[in-house]
Amino acid sequence: MSQEQAHRRIVLPPSTVSSRHRPVGNRIRGIRARRSADLIDAVHRLDVAVDQATRDSVAAHIRAEYERDVGEVPLGFVAPCALGPPYVDHILDLGQTIVEHYGPADAMPEPFAQARMLVRSGAYAYVEVYLSGTVVPVLADGTAVV
Repeated sequence: MSQEQAHRRIVLPPSTVSSRHRPVGNRIRGIRARRSADLIDAVHRLDVAVDQATRDSVAAHIRAEYERDVGEVPLGFVAPCALGPPYVDHILDLGQTIVEHYGPADAMPEPFAQARMLVRSGAYAYVEVYLSGTVVPVLADGTAVV
């Protein structure tokens, strides 16, 4: 390592490291944490919930799971749509529990648009989109692909 590279290296004391990756009990908390089967099911239930009260309840459950297990709540999710044609995917928003469905030719707004091709690949249960712009695909088994 050159002297210039050595000067650029920053080492933070443990007290200043984000809680996003700290152990919680015997689990690792952070965006790399495995998502529970219950959480994956809840994200999919949000899409099919008919009334607003049910959506609000499911969204509150999802927020609580993310706060407890991940330490950060996504801005929203992009997921395959279960409604079928003409819809192929949708955005789930926990802030107002809005579910917006999109057809193949519909433009999806940023920052969600960058997650769309990942969802359309069929490889992921859904993709988390964070306010920071971070996009985290989640496999059907709950593995976060970071």
